[in-house]
Amino acid sequence: MKAIQVSQFGTPDVLAIVELSDPTPAAGQVLIRVHAAGVSPLDTYVREQSHGAPTPPLPYIPGFEAAGEIAAIGAGVAKFKVGDRVYVNTFLGAYSELIVQDANSVYPLADSVSFAQATAVVNSYPTAYYALFNLAHGKAGDRVFIHGASGAVGTAAVQLAKAAGMTVVGTAGSDRGLELIQQEGAHHALNHRESNYLQQALELTEGKGFDIILEMNASKKLADDVALVGTFGRIIVIGGTDATVTFDPTPILWKGASIIGLYIGLTTPEESAQIHSALYTQFQNNQLRPIVGQEFTLVDVAKAHAAVHQTSSAGKIVLTF
Repeated sequence: MKAIQVSQFGTPDVLAIVELSDPTPAAGQVLIRVHAAGVSPLDTYVREQSHGAPTPPLPYIPGFEAAGEIAAIGAGVAKFKVGDRVYVNTFLGAYSELIVQDANSVYPLADSVSFAQATAVVNSYPTAYYALFNLAHGKAGDRVFIHGASGAVGTAAVQLAKAAGMTVVGTAGSDRGLELIQQEGAHHALNHRESNYLQQALELTEGKGFDIILEMNASKKLADDVALVGTFGRIIVIGGTDATVTFDPTPILWKGASIIGLYIGLTTPEESAQIHSALYTQFQNNQLRPIVGQEFTLVDVAKAHAAVHQTSSAGKIVLTF
């Protein structure tokens, strides 16, 4: 089988295509033929050893998000059959034509979702769901501000919040991103590069502020969130760890607001099962539609890693096999 392998940490040119032996599932495991793998900022952080990313032993196969078909089943597995469409968080190893996973960690893929789209279902939609409902306790009628809404997690959050009856305001830094946010159901889309966008956002709430703020780049925008949050509001920090943040905490005190960090790896097995079950139902009912921004083949994996950090990116970056 073909796979992408990293033998030393560094720039994207350390990503190399290699031929490896096909794996075989043991008892309780399944073999998945991967058709698409998601490319996320975390993949690049591990490769370059930045942002406090984990340090896997070398060599390693990158990738945390895989979607494909069951190719073989180990002893004792009854929940899947060969040919079933599935997705999984691999905790490294996704950039490979074949992967072995414990059957209990694999989830069925709704028929309405393509393999490329499914890479956003692995982490982006669960992250958005966990932020909105498990951490922020969102409900119909809440005012939601999604800071950086054109990326994979952002578009997922727009769709989920809109489906739940929330009033959604999203931001982006490009015309393409703004169009995407509106296309996916946001009631308002603002350019966070404009100097008066905070004033525009507050005016949309008649000065009351937002009940929920999802922040994708806290190192640059957390101070703005503090100005935008409403009474008893919740700021959920999803991304942005590359710089020290300085802000006046006084508004947090007087508003009774909260700043909550999100790490999807802290979800319990019960929470994870509930989240994926809820998402499966919404996908089957065509309430949600993952957005694929760009697709790359294995030979262009370095370009895929570069695309993740482009400010004009919109939707999920995907490797296809």
